[in-house]
Amino acid sequence: MASSTRSGEGPRAQPERIPRAEPERIPSPGGGARSAAVEEPDPDRARRGCTTAALLAFAGGLGVAAAPVLQAARPAVGATELPGVGAAAVWAAVFALAAPIVAIATLVARRTAFAGGLLAGAGAVSIGAAILDVQLWTDAIDANRLELFRPQTAAELTAGTGAYTLVAGHILIVLAGLLGMVAVHRCSLLDGYGDARSSEQVGRATGARVGFLLSAVTVAAAVVLVGALFAPALVSSDPVILVPTVVESDLATSIGAAAMAVAVLIAVASALASISPPVSAGVLIGSGLAALGVVGTRLVAGLAAGERIGVGPGSVWGTVGAGALVFAGLCVPAVDRARDGRILRALAGAAPERTGTQAAGKAGAVTPSGKGVAKAAARAEAEAARARLARWHLAAGTAGALTAVLAATGALLPVLDTPASLARPDVLATRVVLVAAIVLAVGTIWLFFSEFASAVRPAVGILWVTIPFSVAAVTQSVVLATDVPGISAGAGSVLLWCAAVAAAVTGLLTWFAGSAEREEIDTSEERSTDLAVLVVGGLGALFAFVGLALPLFSGTDAVGEHSAAATFGELPWGLDVWGRALLGATVVLAVIVAARARPARACALLLGAGVAMGVYLLSWPLTRARLEAPEMGAGVIPSAVGIVLVAAAAALTARTGKR
Repeated sequence: MASSTRSGEGPRAQPERIPRAEPERIPSPGGGARSAAVEEPDPDRARRGCTTAALLAFAGGLGVAAAPVLQAARPAVGATELPGVGAAAVWAAVFALAAPIVAIATLVARRTAFAGGLLAGAGAVSIGAAILDVQLWTDAIDANRLELFRPQTAAELTAGTGAYTLVAGHILIVLAGLLGMVAVHRCSLLDGYGDARSSEQVGRATGARVGFLLSAVTVAAAVVLVGALFAPALVSSDPVILVPTVVESDLATSIGAAAMAVAVLIAVASALASISPPVSAGVLIGSGLAALGVVGTRLVAGLAAGERIGVGPGSVWGTVGAGALVFAGLCVPAVDRARDGRILRALAGAAPERTGTQAAGKAGAVTPSGKGVAKAAARAEAEAARARLARWHLAAGTAGALTAVLAATGALLPVLDTPASLARPDVLATRVVLVAAIVLAVGTIWLFFSEFASAVRPAVGILWVTIPFSVAAVTQSVVLATDVPGISAGAGSVLLWCAAVAAAVTGLLTWFAGSAEREEIDTSEERSTDLAVLVVGGLGALFAFVGLALPLFSGTDAVGEHSAAATFGELPWGLDVWGRALLGATVVLAVIVAARARPARACALLLGAGVAMGVYLLSWPLTRARLEAPEMGAGVIPSAVGIVLVAAAAALTARTGKR
């Protein structure tokens, strides 16, 4: 008889079956109710919230589209209707509805993160559009909203029903953008957010994932769009339709253009910093579509308005920049997938594999262990990160050097073209540009050396502001001089304007380099705010801002009248005042960031802010010759005190770093 046991062994004991315990939920110490903080992320909740936002944005788009039909403005006396340019009205309606329609379509395809980013980008840009709408109540005749109405006479205009639906539509789009941001936040809590096939790309900023080329194109498009918002949108020989410069227009126009410019820059920076390529693509496409609803409408209005009205450079370049943002957003997913696959193949190829031929032909061949493959991949990833950081430093240094060369050359060349019968006036503000160019060149040269690049990079991230600040003062003088018949902007002015754009690119590249630096450090432990640096630096920033707001000089001009530099209290602001406001905002931001930054980076930030204020203070002795009897203005002492306090805050960070 066959036996079921082995020889010498007894029968195998059957294991005793132990009853399985039923799962039981352990109540939390705080009571039986579940805390909202520990609830599992719900994708359906995020989708429902994003759907609400999309419908809200669609209602807002309908309000914008209906504004031309409902008569946005009418004469104060009489009931004469003022028709607008039909093609421009259609363009505005299409792009007001484009973002919500695309968002609804992507929600049907369950692309919630993309739809949320799309609505957030459109909502950010619509903040500036809503502010621009305010001019329909304050100065409608000079609003130049040809898609809504075209004034026939210089008679006073009052806002009509369409104006209310227009501003309400933009406000609804802004609210939809806020809900879109909430939806993106909820999506960020779900599994797979920011995921990639290669481990190197997981959790990295989209700007780093798509590479330098597409990131540079995106940044350049944003810079072009921002600059175009302040350029003339139309060219008019019609005596009724006047096209003043943006900074000399109604306050709603100036603030609206500035708000839209800031929104575009924040949207692009947020998109490139996002770890989710779909969100990044949505933000870029949404902001580009919303911007096309503003600058593209102006372009179509200038083309279709007929005689005596033409297209200005602001409309052309603004449309190019906004269209490039949309194109960049469309390219983000494809470029990310392509680079992700290429990195995955490179990492796989770096690990040696044992082929069948090697196994058969080489006796004793050793198959690499999993630990060795992991170390090889880690080394390859570290080397790639160092090379990537070096490229960002090199790009920022190259842009800074180019900016310095353009600024110095422009300052040395004539900024005005005058007839032979007129003596060319001296624009003394070019001296400040030359000093700023030298300072920026000294700072950026260290970015080419890897030993010093990371330490100096934060200072360069502040020093670039001295170029647009000083160029703005020169531009103000050029604008005033060109009011004289026969005088026009010279080659120096063109180079200075190019330098201002290159300076903005330098600032963005230093920011990207800083993001790449943070990938190489441990950020798991959140740094606390350094109260000493915040208090001392905050006082310094306050004094610096007061010094920038007050006049730096005063005295008697050539005709014997008292003259002083413009202040923040004089409206509308000139270009020179806008440049000083930019410098003040940068100093304040530098102090806030330095209070939570690592000691070495905080010290460099504050030193850069102090040097930038020093360039401003030097403008007093460099330009005092413009007055017959120059006197020190009220802004000199607060500016000097601000520099001392900011330097003291930098010393505090250096002392903290040595502990």
